[in-house]
Amino acid sequence: MNRPFRVAVVPTRDRHAMLADCVDSVVGQVDAVYIIDNGSVPSIDPDQWAQDSGAFVGSAQVDLDPPNISTLWNCGIRLAEHAAVVMAGAGEWDIAVLNSDVVVPPDWVDGLSSAMRSTSALLAYPDQHGGAEQILHTRAEPVDLRQRITGYAYMLRGDAGLRLDESMAWWYSDDDLDWTAREQGGALLVPGLAVEHRCPNGSMQERLELAEQAARDRETFVAKWGRAPH
Repeated sequence: MNRPFRVAVVPTRDRHAMLADCVDSVVGQVDAVYIIDNGSVPSIDPDQWAQDSGAFVGSAQVDLDPPNISTLWNCGIRLAEHAAVVMAGAGEWDIAVLNSDVVVPPDWVDGLSSAMRSTSALLAYPDQHGGAEQILHTRAEPVDLRQRITGYAYMLRGDAGLRLDESMAWWYSDDDLDWTAREQGGALLVPGLAVEHRCPNGSMQERLELAEQAARDRETFVAKWGRAPH
């Protein structure tokens, strides 16, 4: 294979219609998709994509309530790593991490992967604010909010071995991953690849305890890094 093996990871719970749109938008751009099902009713059936997608689509049931999004992401990343080893003999591989309320444009995976691997970056994410400049962040410090990681849609250089810090269960583990990537090679803001984000903070609006967890996660982040990301 003359390009990196590519896997998409999508955690979800009870968002069947939005999940279908999300997977439909990315399945033709990757070699495999793993849906991490956090107790959906009914449970997610990956066979609906098996016939025509050309990619392997699988799901894993991970029932956590209250949810730990970092654990769900890490479960998906471990499955992606296994797929990269079994299907492609490892080598270079990339992970697209998506929330289930996201729809990505055509060529999004290729665009992020190519941009990321043309630099030292271990992580790449789209500019959602219409910027025109590609920016490689290499210092663990706050940046303009318009340049902050899009925690709902980003890509990891899979063979770099980065994982989410599960002590941050709902928010800030994406910022922690971003800052860690910056220290180890860089995090890349990529213009021209904005995604559609359909339901920002929808889960927190439905469940008060997740907002309370986010506040605790901010404290954990500050204790680890000495300051907040914004």
